[in-house]
Amino acid sequence: MTKRPDNGTVKIAVATSTTSSYLVGTAVTVSGYARAKFVFTFGTPTADASILGSSIGIWAAGISKSLSTENATAYAVIPGAYLAAVSSLSFSHQAAVIDIAIPADKGFLKVSGAFDSADVPHSATVELYNPVEAPPTHADITPVIIG
Repeated sequence: MTKRPDNGTVKIAVATSTTSSYLVGTAVTVSGYARAKFVFTFGTPTADASILGSSIGIWAAGISKSLSTENATAYAVIPGAYLAAVSSLSFSHQAAVIDIAIPADKGFLKVSGAFDSADVPHSATVELYNPVEAPPTHADITPVIIG
């Protein structure tokens, strides 16, 4: 038996910003993948301050969720998938990673949480990997007539 090589895709989860407020990332379609690796990057701070006053975490919505009808109440936090509070100087030119298994019944993930400082440039990407193959449907089956 041979193992298929992993392949995936990278998407923007949080656009580059220097704003401080409640951080809400871009909803990312994750259907067809088993894992998601969120990579947060932090630039040089202009002042020392707590930048993650409360945690920044990953939230999930069901596979029937439409991006056109997206709203915060449809998303639920994924337990344990968060960055803890840190000071801005601790994260100068640093990256932080949250790597999670995508719940099978979820089709969208997004980053959300409190970002307390406008003194630190920040952004995030998400790498989706370990494709999940769907079982064949009736449309995938070609009937064979014998006889």
